[in-house]
Amino acid sequence: MKIVFKTIAAVLILIKTVFVDSKWTCSDCAVQYRAIGCYQDHFKRPLPFEILNERDVTSKVYGGRRIDWNNWNSYMPQFACRCAQLAKAKGYTIFGLQFFGECWSGPTLDYKSVGEATNGYDCLGPDYKPCSVWDRHCIGTQEMNYIYEIVPDCDIPLETVGCYKDSHTKNSRPLPLYPLTDRDNTIKTFSGRSIDWRNWDTYMPEFACRCAHKAKEMGKTTFGVQYYGECWTADDSDVSYGKDGTSGNCIDQCYESCKPYSRYCSGKQFANFVYRLAESPCEWKTTPVGCYKEDTSSRALSIELLDERGPLSKSSAFHGNIFDPKKWSSEFPKLLCRCARIAKDRGLSTFGVHDTGTCWGSKDGEGYKKYGKSSECLKGEKENCPSESENCAGGKKSIFVYKVSENGKKKRSFNPKLTKKSFDDVLDDVVNA
Repeated sequence: MKIVFKTIAAVLILIKTVFVDSKWTCSDCAVQYRAIGCYQDHFKRPLPFEILNERDVTSKVYGGRRIDWNNWNSYMPQFACRCAQLAKAKGYTIFGLQFFGECWSGPTLDYKSVGEATNGYDCLGPDYKPCSVWDRHCIGTQEMNYIYEIVPDCDIPLETVGCYKDSHTKNSRPLPLYPLTDRDNTIKTFSGRSIDWRNWDTYMPEFACRCAHKAKEMGKTTFGVQYYGECWTADDSDVSYGKDGTSGNCIDQCYESCKPYSRYCSGKQFANFVYRLAESPCEWKTTPVGCYKEDTSSRALSIELLDERGPLSKSSAFHGNIFDPKKWSSEFPKLLCRCARIAKDRGLSTFGVHDTGTCWGSKDGEGYKKYGKSSECLKGEKENCPSESENCAGGKKSIFVYKVSENGKKKRSFNPKLTKKSFDDVLDDVVNA
């Protein structure tokens, strides 16, 4: 027992050193890849093709850049990204960084054939120190490859919903079905894989994708990622996820607080980051009320819910989607659904679409009547919208109002047993200290 506690203490110290002290670096590369480890190379070349060289200007694959010795910590991820992009373009899935500035790859996957490195200085990480098991980026020295694997993009289109509480109330959890976990190896739904803290920036989107596949297999449209590696859903997941209220207890791919426009996030303990299968029908019914006048200097609907005009609007309600009026028939219903979802989260029964791509609400369910009716609403880029028509938006001086209602609910099936507080609970406390 003492040995177990000593091991736990050692790991906790390591986690705190890596994450709390900010020695872990997130990858922002457009090509996702995960770090594997340090392996030996020899004349037979397990990775046969050199595809990029930034060490030798006479090399046939010299890329026009040199090793940035003075900015090593930032150079490593930049070089890894350039290598990943070339490898992916050539159809390869494995690449290795060697001799400080060489990129090797190829169609074969036998990088392990020569064996793992045996000397701590065979591969170097931040500050030229020996690569540790927690370092996100490392590079091999001479005749040593630091190996990376390219991670494919998710093959199921996802839509982010947001971060929501899970109070773990017995028989009343927002998402009570637990079809997949990477965190708890004591239950039947354990995937056989563990949370990859080192490669969190690629692991977390990949886990969300696996959760999406599981939800789709079960016929569910909505699911939540909780506690870093748990997948939850419900029979009525499309409307039940928010029953405990919104939460600020979610993190993104870089272990930072989740932002409204983050593409992938995970809930911590007692929080779900909720996703929907993008092609699912809207969970809320929007009924057109009509076109009304609006005055931006003293709004009839004063609560900004959503802004899809783009980031240059500098609105805190921009959530990463930009509405394209040229695709009105296919994209406007999706905008309406997102607006309806946020309105329901805020406890509002109505909302209005203003200036084509912004949504507004009011605590007063009939506040939209303040300035009277208008005939200046749009359906498409230029088409004038009849007052009782669907899929209409307000213009610069008008707002088209919708009423929000539910499409119906289904009963839940069961509530899984909760496990006792484990080492992961303690780990969570340290990671988020």
